[in-house]
Amino acid sequence: MMKIDDKVSIKIQTGVYGQFRNLNNKVWYALGEFVDNAVQSYENNKSQLKKIHDGQYTLEIKIEINRDKGFISIKDNAAGIGLDNYYRAFEPAHIPLNNTGLHEYGMGMKTAAIWLSDIWTVKTKALGETEERLVEFNLKKVIDEKKEVLEVIKSSVNVNDHYTEIWLKQLSQNAPSNNQLDKIKRHLASIYRNFIRSGELKLYINSELLKFNNPKVLLAPYYKDPKGEQRLWKQEIDYTFGKYSAKGFIGLLQTMSTSKENGISLFRRGRVIVGSHDEKYRPKVLCGQIGSPRYKRIFGELELDGFGVSFNKGSFIEVEDLEALMKAIKIEVSNESFDLYGQAEKYVKPKSNQHNLQVAKKLINSFKQSKIKDEVKEETPSYTVITPAEVAYQKEQLKEVKSIGSYVDKVPLKGNIYELKQEFITAPEIKSLYTLEILDNNNHTRKIVYKINLAHPFFSQFERFKRDSDYQPIVAIIKSLVLAELIAPEEGTLNAGNIRLNFNKFLTNV
Repeated sequence: MMKIDDKVSIKIQTGVYGQFRNLNNKVWYALGEFVDNAVQSYENNKSQLKKIHDGQYTLEIKIEINRDKGFISIKDNAAGIGLDNYYRAFEPAHIPLNNTGLHEYGMGMKTAAIWLSDIWTVKTKALGETEERLVEFNLKKVIDEKKEVLEVIKSSVNVNDHYTEIWLKQLSQNAPSNNQLDKIKRHLASIYRNFIRSGELKLYINSELLKFNNPKVLLAPYYKDPKGEQRLWKQEIDYTFGKYSAKGFIGLLQTMSTSKENGISLFRRGRVIVGSHDEKYRPKVLCGQIGSPRYKRIFGELELDGFGVSFNKGSFIEVEDLEALMKAIKIEVSNESFDLYGQAEKYVKPKSNQHNLQVAKKLINSFKQSKIKDEVKEETPSYTVITPAEVAYQKEQLKEVKSIGSYVDKVPLKGNIYELKQEFITAPEIKSLYTLEILDNNNHTRKIVYKINLAHPFFSQFERFKRDSDYQPIVAIIKSLVLAELIAPEEGTLNAGNIRLNFNKFLTNV
């Protein structure tokens, strides 16, 4: 039978250990290394652990973070570090015998422990063995004395005992502060959600059992059929792309989110690599522009295979291939039979009667307050119709104004194609909120330019206009007014442009 000597090798150029402290890492990834080792120990010995506990066994990992007393402890009831992996556990970059699990590089525990502390100890008892082993690593001594081995303190214990206890002391500047605890809990609960949801893992931080709450999936009719049957907007994904594959789901959130629940969580070997808590993966090709309805609504979980990961398991290596995979998945969720992609962008949740009642009351109160202020004024603004001379003068002014951005959209309407060029200008001297010019009215394609003046007093009158999403409803209304004006003559309306001209005139006095 293999036996452990009185010493264990940590052979490496000892100066390298000091550099571990400077690695780019995050606290939850560092703590996750210890969790990974415990989970993998459980996975490798699941049947034996359940057998000796008569099937009444649950993996428990308890992390205590005490910055005031200057220590972090990680205790688990997994199968311990056995003889076959003991040397590898302490020698840097010594890859485990089985590297297909969560501890594949042979660097995790060492780099994480040194990143967080100057002194760390590992006490472990492996299932089926009769020896408990304790090792202490003192970073200063290792570097100063150029140590290549550490002493192993051994003692006899019951053969059925199984555990690992790790203590980190003399904490580094990388160690978490008390105000980081909540974020650490949320990230670790998110990273290990699969094991927590299955009931196989109980993970504690400072005695608090971590839980993961699944976001609610949108249950609603298709946006094109508001009165149709309700659907659960969640699509299963099982896609292979060369040597890569993705399994899981893409869904829509019941309630829009902009920071925590929206976005994709990417798994590998059962744990989250990218997309824990508030650091979700939000590829533009799938989630759209920041702040768009699609960005706020799409979420999902995907187990990836074939991708390599960084040393701290915080990112995937093949970035371009991952982006290509997301493009393929976008096509998967855009099919006509279940248009999840379109639903994400176009669905608008109906407002309840109670909500509308509250809005109406607030608007009325706001208008009443505004009327009180107006009554103080000496003169009431006159709503005079705009004159042809004013229209001509404005056209001359517009010739000098440069567009700051434009967008072309083709709209089929009443047997014609309207090529609408939407331009944005910023011109305080132009008194109109928007202007309209017909460039070509021949055949079935009609070219139109309408300009929206972002420097109009209307936008500065209300504090709400700050982000691009604040402007979107007004832009949509203006586009509708433009289309209404264009088709009005075909329906018998004379001088339809007067509505626009007077709208702009009245708006300056609202």
